[in-house]
Amino acid sequence: MKITGHLFAVGTLLLAGCASYEQPPAAVKSSVYTTVKAEDKHLLPKDITVLTLEEAQNIALKNNPSFRSKYYAIAAARAGYYQKFAGYFPTVNASFRAGQDLGKMHDSKGWYNTNSFSFAPQISGSLLIFDSFRREMDILAQRHNWQSTEAAEDDARRLLMEAVANAYNAVLLADAQMRIAQEDKKFNADMLRDTRLKFDAGAVSLSEVLNFEIQYNQAESNLITAQYNYTTNKYVLAQLLGLTEGTIPASVKFPTKPAEDVDILPDVSVYLDLALANRPDLKSLREQMEVSKYNYWASLASFGPTFSANYSIGYNDTHTHNCRTDLPDSRNFAHSHGATFSYSLNVNWNLFNGGNDFFAARAAQARMVQADYNVAQSWIQVIVDVRTAYDNYATAVKQMKLFQKTFELTKRTRDLVKAEYDAGSTEITRMNEAQRDLVNAESNYVSAIIRMANARAQLAAAANIR
Repeated sequence: MKITGHLFAVGTLLLAGCASYEQPPAAVKSSVYTTVKAEDKHLLPKDITVLTLEEAQNIALKNNPSFRSKYYAIAAARAGYYQKFAGYFPTVNASFRAGQDLGKMHDSKGWYNTNSFSFAPQISGSLLIFDSFRREMDILAQRHNWQSTEAAEDDARRLLMEAVANAYNAVLLADAQMRIAQEDKKFNADMLRDTRLKFDAGAVSLSEVLNFEIQYNQAESNLITAQYNYTTNKYVLAQLLGLTEGTIPASVKFPTKPAEDVDILPDVSVYLDLALANRPDLKSLREQMEVSKYNYWASLASFGPTFSANYSIGYNDTHTHNCRTDLPDSRNFAHSHGATFSYSLNVNWNLFNGGNDFFAARAAQARMVQADYNVAQSWIQVIVDVRTAYDNYATAVKQMKLFQKTFELTKRTRDLVKAEYDAGSTEITRMNEAQRDLVNAESNYVSAIIRMANARAQLAAAANIR
């Protein structure tokens, strides 16, 4: 009996299909963070000391839960497609009936008892021969639904790559802002030290000492803000990378300087053609339009006839015992058994059902037209996305080059003003102004580099360039 149970369980699994998958990290099932073991977490590879953008994007593709779930949407759609072929196969049902009937009956001779026992195993089923092509339409609709989910996964990948690039660049920007604040802090610390020496020698007033103390404190405040931005942006990046720690370890560093490389842009028409051919969100909607088209044709099948065949084969064994209470010697036994087989061919054609099929077809037609307009809207959106991203990148490049020149000029100006201030030929207000201009110019410069990097990621996502 135990062996039979195991065989039944194995047979059920084979028929149902085994769904094996790589589970999320065990840490997410815990209700207490402090007790989670390291082996239950998703962490950065130990060999990473400097995290590059390419490495970050590859880790996100491997670990991001939202993106990973898209694969199983594809698996579900694929299974749904193969499920539709079941309509071409006959159904087979096994049944077994065993029972006993007890009764007390009366006729012209008096009362008598009845006792009948029977059992009847049976195999039955049906086969759908023709259903006005509904099965074919359902299969085609599900195939395009499967292809739509594949495109949706590709679109999720496209958006994830852009999101990781933006989060990564935000970390680089905060890191650069920390460096700028530290340099400003060091400059004002040096000026404060020199000014104190001059004050002790009676060469300057106390107000100049206090001025550089104020400038030093402002630089410290800017550094604290940049450190906060650096930390919180690493949280955002860690989330996209699917890291259960929710942050990037402090031991992992980032490139110290954002890339300043400028791409040479071909004509915008090149990107437009790439986008219209490759954008997965547009492809997904096109596939959904095909789904709605075949669903509409399937609804028209309701107006046609269906042909089906039913069959059954079984065995019946019945034992009957009748006994009269007034005539003890009057007993009647009967035993019948034998095989049974039956079949039938059925034709069904619904001629009127209150307009249900008519309005179902009209609704399916409306959904088909709606899907067609969704594709048109997406097509226009793709064009706008590419044009916007193209102009954004071109503008970002121009601004980056302009801010680069401004930074170089401002740095040169600050050095000249400092030399004049040290020589006593310019006021402290001009010194403060020159240093603030330098800090702002360098901040604008690195921000422009990051905007250019984000614009590059935006253009790549708009045209689906990998």
